[in-house]
Amino acid sequence: MEFYSTWVYRNILNAEWAIWTFVVLIMTLNLLAPILIWLIMNGTPITNVLMKKTKNKKDKNMNGS
Repeated sequence: MEFYSTWVYRNILNAEWAIWTFVVLIMTLNLLAPILIWLIMNGTPITNVLMKKTKNKKDKNMNGS
């Protein structure tokens, strides 16, 4: 059986929304990959980086008010 003549390929995988979903996912991964690799190489967990940013924002808001 040929894959390109199946219902799944013709109606789901070859649909415009599915193709754009793949494109957006790949582009997002390409944009985020250097950041994730940098964080992994430094040994810094992403949660710590996010917590520091939110803590700094809270501190600035309390000191500025």
